[in-house]
Amino acid sequence: MSTATTNKHSFNEIAQHFSPAWFAAVMGTAVIPLAISFIPAGIVRPVAGAFTVIAAAMFLVMLPPWLWRFIRFPAAVRNDLNHPVAANFFPTMPISLIILALDLLRYPDLFFAPSVSQQIALWLWLIGATAIFGMGFVILERIYRHAGIKLSHANFGWYIPPVSKLLIPVAGLELAHIFPAQADWVFGLCMAGLGVGFFLFLFVGAAVYHRYIFEELPMSRFAATFFIGIAPPAILAVDLAKLLQLFEHMPLLGISLQAFAPLAKLGILMTWGFAAWWFVMALLVVSHYIRQQNLPYALSWWAFTFPSGALGVASGVAWRTSGFAFLQAVYYGVVLFLLVVWGLVLLRTLRGVISGQVFAPAH
Repeated sequence: MSTATTNKHSFNEIAQHFSPAWFAAVMGTAVIPLAISFIPAGIVRPVAGAFTVIAAAMFLVMLPPWLWRFIRFPAAVRNDLNHPVAANFFPTMPISLIILALDLLRYPDLFFAPSVSQQIALWLWLIGATAIFGMGFVILERIYRHAGIKLSHANFGWYIPPVSKLLIPVAGLELAHIFPAQADWVFGLCMAGLGVGFFLFLFVGAAVYHRYIFEELPMSRFAATFFIGIAPPAILAVDLAKLLQLFEHMPLLGISLQAFAPLAKLGILMTWGFAAWWFVMALLVVSHYIRQQNLPYALSWWAFTFPSGALGVASGVAWRTSGFAFLQAVYYGVVLFLLVVWGLVLLRTLRGVISGQVFAPAH
């Protein structure tokens, strides 16, 4: 009997074991149009359009089993929500909506009229932001009353809820300028997301950093999650850039652009620096796994992509903000890394889909 026949799964079987981490593939794909947008070349727009279509197609393919799992297999969903690692990946779905909204904002006339793209982006952002806050409460409340969480469970996948909050202002601050009649509540929601995401990043980061120092490294299938540590400081750099852009066009809270701009530019370089430093650390840690252990394919490999894309965007922002030539070189290097690793992870994922490996129960 062939492997393909042996490992064929029905829709119900796929839905029952459908990992909440699947939408990390959408995140890692949808971030590419944003990461390459700083390249001054005519080919960027069609390439960005292709990746946006691929990301949207991924989202639409993944949404039915994700939703059906809530309806048909609520016990499996509860099992993931009670898991100290898997629960943190639920926000990848609404995060995907916000990144797709950012693609429409960055290339507003690529698929639709600009006004249509902006309206779609507003709704994607609103649904995504609402789901991010809602899921955050559900996940954190369960973690607080979970009696079985140990220090050894901590990994950088715990960063996903803070990352989800930090992403809300990236699109929201741009939407506040586009829709001035909605600016007050959009800006307020953005600042709430920034505050919650920033402080959770500090709190969660301290706990996870403690684990990596005083415990052994996690099993090899969690190696890629070390890259997730790149995302929070990289997104903070982009948040600061979006605040700069907003204050250039719309004075809010009496904040002077002249006073804010120098501090924001310093903050962009500082947060970019931490993200770049963590990128090197992540490469060193993954190299250790490759040398000392094995690095078998797992769905967590998609964690290589979105954080690298976030660093690519932050590097482009830091380069454009400062004008430093060395940042241009770093930006191109990170984008090249992103495209190569995305291709490799996609190929391994497709192999896993064909073999049925990725549809097996994760825990």
